[in-house]
This record gives sequence, structure tokens and C-alpha cells, in this order.
Amino acid sequence: MSRTKIQMVRKAAARDAKAAAKVAGRIWELAELGFREKESSAVLAAFLKERGFKVDFCIKSVPTAFRAVKGAGRPVIGMLGEYDALPECGEKPGTNGHACGHNLLGAGGALGAVAAACLLEQKKRPGRIVFWGCPAEELLAGKVYMARDGAFRGLDACLAWHPSGGTGANNAGGSSLDSLVFEFFGKTAHGAYAEGGRSALDAALLMDVAVNYLREHTPDNIRIHSVIREGGSAPNVVPEYAKIWYYVRGRDREQVDEIARRLTLCAKGAATATETRVKRTRIAGIHSRLPNDVMAEAVRDNLVAVGAPKPTAADLKTARKLGKKQGFATKASDRINTVQGMGSSDDDNVSRLAPFASFSLTCVAKGTIGHNRDYTRQSNLPYAYRGMTRAAEVLAGAAWDLVTKPKLLAKAKKEFRKRTKGFRYDPLISKTQRYPIQGV
Repeated sequence: MSRTKIQMVRKAAARDAKAAAKVAGRIWELAELGFREKESSAVLAAFLKERGFKVDFCIKSVPTAFRAVKGAGRPVIGMLGEYDALPECGEKPGTNGHACGHNLLGAGGALGAVAAACLLEQKKRPGRIVFWGCPAEELLAGKVYMARDGAFRGLDACLAWHPSGGTGANNAGGSSLDSLVFEFFGKTAHGAYAEGGRSALDAALLMDVAVNYLREHTPDNIRIHSVIREGGSAPNVVPEYAKIWYYVRGRDREQVDEIARRLTLCAKGAATATETRVKRTRIAGIHSRLPNDVMAEAVRDNLVAVGAPKPTAADLKTARKLGKKQGFATKASDRINTVQGMGSSDDDNVSRLAPFASFSLTCVAKGTIGHNRDYTRQSNLPYAYRGMTRAAEVLAGAAWDLVTKPKLLAKAKKEFRKRTKGFRYDPLISKTQRYPIQGV
């Protein structure tokens, strides 16, 4: 990125950076859980609408999802933003919190979209910037339902970012995943005469024992997590209903499908052993990332040019008070990550629908672990907001390149077509299924 271009994107982002920080701060305060981000999505949508974007809450099955568009003609460059919080991750026990920085992610993506649209308007360039407001990433479900219902189509390319303890481009994504719920139906009875009952809880526990034995016979990269969501209300009443929720992670869809099949056999065996009935529901499914070397390199070049913000003395002092004495990772990696992560993100489903690239940018101190209160505290500090602004500059710079360098975009699209040859997108959930917003 030339010095002139850096100045151009920084000026475009700086104009609305303070307003974006206020939006991020408000979303941090709201800390709304997935699919319940009514106020958070409204705040973000208003920020974009006030800056000339046409906003539409167009995904009827996901009321807190929205699309914001500005510009005309082609190419069409998409950007993603999230704004859901995590349970039990607020500053105080029992409260929600942005322990993955989604307050920054959503506002930073929106600021990037505003800056990119501003550049196209100023330079009289054809093209549209489309910001997709995406709920419930922490449930690994928002974009799954959005994509099923038509979101992310018609994009020439799509960009995303995530707050982090480091700065770099990612071309590998995370693991494929199934979010599976198994419900067991039995027969209740008085605990003193339990021989007349058939315990659904026994079935759920027995299934989990079988799954524990299954783990020995799965590849090393497989991860299986579970929680029992319902299992009875009193020890002296045989539970007639129980529910156990699993995540199955693997390298790709084929691997996850195979492990999910074996998990289902564990459930059926447990139901047979306890004379109960079992029902399986896949409430969300994640595809693995479809790499795009051209997109990743374009993002990497902008990322290295912009870099992470340098901490001030006040930033370092605050970090030390929070127990983070290692400071901040301020050097952007010039190497693109190609190692698949063990975690999962519904971003990767979008990579199957358009040429896609994502990156991380330093917003928290070294050693900060996501999904805990340390992250929540730092995602509302001045350093985090400066990192968010840098991310917006990278997004705007990459979008500018994709619009103004037709050969670059053509190469990215050619690679996408080659990698998706013979592939047909499967939403992995039924056409009518709705996510159980009130709780799995």
C-alpha cells in the first residue's frame, strides 16, 4: 500500500472513528446474547443509515440480521460484522460480556464499510459496499440460517476481521462443525417405585458414556463437547425428558458427518438400553474454510501496511493492572496463516459463497484468552478502539484494491470458481427449521 493510499484510507476512517467507538461502547454495555441482539443491531444499523447506507432487516428467520448497502453498479464488495455477547463472561458473575470482542468486530466492520463507500463516492468509482450484520456467531448459527435464506449472494468478494492478541491474515479458517441436540423421551414414576419408570436422564448419561469411549477411536483432530440442558427437576421423580447438546468438530464436512453418524449410534444404543425414545436435531452446521490465496494476499498487503496501533504508556499501565505484563503484539505478520484452527466460525460458510478473506488485528494484550472476563474488560478500552479503527482501514484498503484493480478481483474470482467446481452449497439444516432462540 502506497503512502498516498494509507493517508487516503486513514482519512476516510478517521472521519467516523469516534462515532464508531461510541457504537462499539454501547454494544459492549448492552452485551446481548445471540439471536437476541435487538438493540445492538439497531444501534449498528442506525450508524450505517445515518451515513447514507440503505438498511434492510431482510432475513425474516433471523430478525436481528440486516443488510446495509451503499453505492451503485459493480463490483459488489461485502463486509461482515457481529455483535453478540457471551453468557457468564461479564465483569461480574452471572452477567453477559463481550469476551470475544464482537462489540469491536461489528462496529469496526461497519466503519470499514463506511470508509470504503466514502472512497468510492469521493473518487467517483462504480461499485457497491454491502455490510451484513450477522448475529449469533458465538452460537455458530447466525450465518448458517442467513445463508440458507439467501444472504451473501451476489457478492464479488467478501471481507471479515476479528479482534485478537495478534495481527495477521488467515487463509485456513476453523474446523467444520455440527451442533447436535439429542432429546430422550421416557416414562416418569415415583422415585420410590422407579421400576415403573424409564429414565430419559439415564439415557442421556449413558449416551455420554458411550461417546467418551468413542473418543479413543476418532482422529486426533476431532473434538466433541457436550452439556446436559435438561435432565429432570427432583431426585425422587424419574425424569421423562432429557436433552443433551453436542458440538462435533473436524477437519471437513466428510469427517464431521462420519463422527456425527457414530454419535447417533451412541444415542440409539442408549435409548435401546433404557427403553426410551430419542430424537436428533442438527441445529447448525459449519463448512470448512474455502481458501482463496489471491484474497488472502490482498488483505495481507494492506494489513502489513497499516499495522497494529502502538500502545501508549497509559495502555501499558492499564494492561499491567489487569495482570497483562507482556504488553501488546504490534508487529503485523507478513506470513499468511494456512494452519486450520481447532475452533469454528460460521464465517467459513460464507467462504463457500463468495471469494473470501479474513484477518485478525491486535486489540488486547498478549496472553489474553478469549471467552473470559479478561477479554471483556479489554474490549472496552482505548487501545481496543484504536485497533478497531486500524481494522477498518485494512477493510477499506482491501475493498479499494478489489474495486480499482479489475485483474486482482478477476484472479480472486477465477480461483473461487476453480475451488468450487462441482460443489453445491448445502445449508445443512431444513428449509423451515428455526433456531430455538429462547435456548437450546
